[in-house]
Amino acid sequence: MKSRVFAIAVAFVLAFGVISAVTAQDEVMTNDEVISLTKAGLAGSVVIGKIRTSKSNFDMSTDGLIKLKQSGVGDDVVTAMLEAKSGRAAGSGSSGPGVSGAAPVGPTGDPNDPMAKKNYGIYMFEERDGQRKMTQLQANVSGQNRTGGQFTAAITPFGLGKVKTKANLPGRNAAMQISATAPVFYFYLDNTTGGLNTSSGIPSTPNEFTLVRFNQRSDNREVTIAKENSWGAKGGLSDEYVVPLQAEDLGNGIFKVTAAVELKKGEYGFMLLNSGNSNTAKGVGAKFFDFGVNMTP
Repeated sequence: MKSRVFAIAVAFVLAFGVISAVTAQDEVMTNDEVISLTKAGLAGSVVIGKIRTSKSNFDMSTDGLIKLKQSGVGDDVVTAMLEAKSGRAAGSGSSGPGVSGAAPVGPTGDPNDPMAKKNYGIYMFEERDGQRKMTQLQANVSGQNRTGGQFTAAITPFGLGKVKTKANLPGRNAAMQISATAPVFYFYLDNTTGGLNTSSGIPSTPNEFTLVRFNQRSDNREVTIAKENSWGAKGGLSDEYVVPLQAEDLGNGIFKVTAAVELKKGEYGFMLLNSGNSNTAKGVGAKFFDFGVNMTP
């Protein structure tokens, strides 16, 4: 009798183990489960192990990635999720020694996915009818400057008249013209330098850029970079040309950047501060990633 009861108990345990194994195999991990495990305080290595031994159905869209970041999920865990989603190694995002945290040169994956690897640069992101598009802004360099206001300064009493120095870009309009007044940009920078790069290196943060609105002339665009009168001088961009920016760090050298105000019709450019290699005090050699906002089709 005892042996029969023992055999039944063993059979029950084995059956329970089989059911548990089947249940574990059928378990499908989602973003919410990863977030729950992270908030429970589990180490990233544990979460990654769970990802690699489970079936998964992860949402790796732009919104999904941003939610993961905002929920405190580590870059190494997100990388494991990307690998599970694509079925191959992502090749970036590891925080291990000797691996760059920057968006590396040599794009892979969907070129219109903001979180896919891309060459260093500034890209505009658009999404229409469920279709995403990334367009890289090209750099334009100021080859000359212009001084204005000398006559006014000469006839203004007490030396209060101001002389302005202006950096110029050729052409009245940028090659890239957009209709959006609240465009979204992604900066792919080198965050491995800790901000210690030189002016000839890859920027590490959007703080090294300023968005300016140009004054359009008949054949060029200009922005005031210095003012002076008989009583003193002021260098740097004039406040009336500067558009405030908002930047969100998405990790791995990727930043989502938007203007803090709605853009009006006109010509704009992200100026790389301290760029150029000749006479930068006068704006010659200054680098702008320019575009125009034109709401008229």
